[in-house]
Parts: sequence; C-alpha cells; structure tokens
Amino acid sequence: FRRVLVRTQHSAPRGRDLIMEHDSLLLSDVLEALEDLGYKGPLLEDGALEQASTSGALSPEYTKLCAWLVSELKLYSKLEESVQATNSPTEAEGFSLEVSGLLAEMICPYTCLTTGDVTKRLLNKRNCLLLLTYLLSELEAARMLCVNKPPTKPPGGEGSEVFKELKSICISLGMSKPPANITMFQFFSGIEKR
Repeated sequence: FRRVLVRTQHSAPRGRDLIMEHDSLLLSDVLEALEDLGYKGPLLEDGALEQASTSGALSPEYTKLCAWLVSELKLYSKLEESVQATNSPTEAEGFSLEVSGLLAEMICPYTCLTTGDVTKRLLNKRNCLLLLTYLLSELEAARMLCVNKPPTKPPGGEGSEVFKELKSICISLGMSKPPANITMFQFFSGIEKR
C-alpha cells in the first residue's frame, strides 16, 4: 500500500503542471466557442490565440477579439460601455480602462478581472483567457435567450394603433399609402416634405 501511494504521489501532476493543463483547457474551450459563435478572425490559426493571450492588452489582435465579442454582445443586450480595439501596445492602458468599465457594468464575478491595478489585470495569460471565457459565455447565454424569446414589436412600430391611424389619414388626404417597413421618423419626414 505504501509503495502504491508513493507512486501515485509522484505521478500526480504538480502545481505548475496543473496550471499549464488548466490554461490549455481554457484555450481549447475558447477556440471551440469562438468557432461555434462564428468568429472568422486570425486568432483561430495555430498558436495565434495563445500568443495573443500571453500578450493580452498589449496585443492588438487580442483587443480586436475582445472588441468583436463586446460588439456581438451589444446586439443582444443593452450595454452602455464599449471596448475599442487597439492599434499598438501603447494603447493598452486605455483598453484596460474600457474593459474595467464594461466588467463593472456587467457585474463580472471574477475578482482577478475587477480588482487591483487596472493596467495590470490583462497582462497575464490566465486573466486574458478568463476574460475571453467570460465574454464568450455571456454572448452564448444572450444568444440562447434571444432564440428562446422571439423579439416583440416595439411600441410605435407599423402595428401600433397610432401608426395605423396616421396611415388612414394619409390615404384619406389623397397621399399614397406608406410602405409597411417605414419607420415613424421616415413617415413624418415624408409628410413634412409635402
């Protein structure tokens, strides 16, 4: 029994090995999720995402990926904060500040991404992969909610009672019937021109 225990202890992965294995799993999960969500960028190439994540906020390609994820998220949610891609490593601090504001708005649960020196949070690979994992999971959830809950017509659209009345007034006045896909703004602009 003692010999088996000793072998098991020696063959078990050590702390550093576990961290590397965890990072590797995170990396593969991120790549898979990116493909599933339709990302077609250069970070899908062999080793590109790992290299960009290692550089983090200093990597323009990493910041472009984050900006893409946030722009996709904004299609499904009412986020106020935005994240802009950078063109050079000198813009990393501004990018980090934008990400910090976004994560505060989203009430991100990962303290390593929300506390401490803002300019240093996205300078290590693990935090950068964790940020991508968080943004990806939020985007996946937002898309699932959108699929499960079809969009409703906004008030004031073509189906509203007010809009129907305005259409009938136009027709009564001898104006042509407005097209079905016209917005209220376009509708009133057309009336103003007459």
